[in-house]
Amino acid sequence: MQAVESEILILYHTDLRGQWPEAAARTLAARLPYARRLAVRTGGAAQRASLAGIALALRALARILGRRVSAGEIVFAQGQKPRLAPRRACAAAAAPATSLAATGAEDTGLPDFSISHAGPWVGCAALAHGRVGFDVEPDNAARSADWVVREALLKATGAGIRAARQVRTLEVRDGCVCWHGERWHAQRLELCPGAAACVMSSVAVRELEAHAVTLAELFDP
Repeated sequence: MQAVESEILILYHTDLRGQWPEAAARTLAARLPYARRLAVRTGGAAQRASLAGIALALRALARILGRRVSAGEIVFAQGQKPRLAPRRACAAAAAPATSLAATGAEDTGLPDFSISHAGPWVGCAALAHGRVGFDVEPDNAARSADWVVREALLKATGAGIRAARQVRTLEVRDGCVCWHGERWHAQRLELCPGAAACVMSSVAVRELEAHAVTLAELFDP
C-alpha cells in the first residue's frame, strides 16, 4: 500500500448502534498506554466511543503511512489532542502521562489526526501534513451546524474548549476562516444522517477520502 498524498484528507467513521464487538474491543484496550487503558476499562457508552475513535484513528494513520499503526504509537497527553509518536519514542509513549514534549520528539512532519464522537456517530480525520480538526454533533440544527465549525478549529489548533469564547464571532468566507493570523480551510460534511460535521485544516484539501466502517470490522487489524 502506497502513502497517500498530503492534499488528500482521510476520514473513517462508524455508527455505534448495533452489536458491540466486546472481545475485539478488549484486545485493543489492552494494547493502549496505561492511563488510557484505565480510562476505557468500564465499558460504558463514552468508553466505547473512545475505543471506536482510536480504532478509526489507527485505520486513518495506516492509510496515510502505508503501514500498520499500533495502539502504542498514539500518545494521550492530558489537555492535548492525541498525537502520533515517532516510532523511536513508542516505548516511552506507552508509559503513564507521557507526552511528545516529554520524549523530546517534536516532529512536525508526522501525520495529524482528530477524533470526534456524538450520539451514535464516531469519526476520525487525518492529514499527512498540516493540522486537522474534526467535529460532529448529533443533530444538524442551525446552532449545531454553526458550532461544528468552531469546535473543529479549536481541535485543529489544539486550543481546546477553553478558547471557545474566542471563536464565537468567527465567520467562514469562501470556505476559509482566519484566526490569530492563520488561515484555515473549512469543509462541512454530510456523512452521518441527521448530524452536523466539519473538518478544519491548515492546508487546502484537494480530495476527501471517506470510509464507513461497520462495528463488525471496526477492530480488524
